[in-house]
Amino acid sequence: MIDNIKDRILLYKLIKYVVIILLLLFLVKNRQFLSEIVSPFIISALLAYLLNPIVHYFEKRGFKRIYSVVLVYAFFLCLAIIFGLVIIPRLFKDVSVLVENIPNYMKQYDNLYQKFQNGFINSNLPQGIKDIIDDNIMLLQNMILSFLHKVADSIINFFSQLFNFIIVPVLTFYMLKDSAYFKNQLILILPKSKRNKIMQLFRDIDNVFGKYIRGQIFVCSVVGILTTIALLVIKVKYSLTLGMFASVSNIIPYFGPIIGMIPTVILALLDSPTKAFYAAGAYILVQQLESGIITPKIIGESVGIHPVYVIMALLIGGRILGIIGMLIAVPFAAVIKLCLRHFLKNYL
Repeated sequence: MIDNIKDRILLYKLIKYVVIILLLLFLVKNRQFLSEIVSPFIISALLAYLLNPIVHYFEKRGFKRIYSVVLVYAFFLCLAIIFGLVIIPRLFKDVSVLVENIPNYMKQYDNLYQKFQNGFINSNLPQGIKDIIDDNIMLLQNMILSFLHKVADSIINFFSQLFNFIIVPVLTFYMLKDSAYFKNQLILILPKSKRNKIMQLFRDIDNVFGKYIRGQIFVCSVVGILTTIALLVIKVKYSLTLGMFASVSNIIPYFGPIIGMIPTVILALLDSPTKAFYAAGAYILVQQLESGIITPKIIGESVGIHPVYVIMALLIGGRILGIIGMLIAVPFAAVIKLCLRHFLKNYL
């Protein structure tokens, strides 16, 4: 009898592991299709999670949940209308003018390159060193062109996805309105014996994830505003677009500020080397403020993940969900770390 029960338990475990492996294989094979379906739900859940503290703020002041959600929606709808009427037209105008002028900019850069090359050829450096430097300059040119194409494709892809997510506001509304229901359903499916430990894990996750995401959105917004103001003062063309690009690229740890600076320096260099120097200086100053004052004050301590894992998380997140994936990649990696630590502490 006991052997029979043990055999059944073993068979059950075997079936469970086989199902999990098959499910993982299915997810890997159909990741593109699934990401298109799952993306609206992930974004809605993220938005509901970010907006929930504001809704809770109104609830504590006597508003019913539904009215609190409507108030928050009305506020952000007004912001969206202002953004759509003021920022979006200017942004599209900048992008369209930039695209139209790309051939002219390429000619200007070609002229700059030819001047540099002619002066370089007439220098007294050995021919071998000249050849090495010349090859690297050509390589750098190709890298810049490739980078600009990728940036343009990413921006187009981001906005096309954004407009496809018509369902997101509806999903977010119901997730906010019925958040207590979803929380209770989650609690009910947890084993009673482990419920307190798992809920403590969720609170730890909420502390890391919420603090990072909300803080990062605020920090990126401040970086975008400061960069735009600095570029307007320096009189760099497309200041608003470049400032927004700096804001978005700042999501990416380590490399984001460099990625955000490259297009600005390239465009400023077309006017004068002095303007390019000032533009680079402005970016460095903003990043010093961000890393030295704003981020430590708003986000606080790091999520405590090694840079190698951060880069890995960014690559995976960007591959699956694009810019949104990059935003949530690092805190998700921190969540996985917390879950592993919880598992090792309580089950091994």
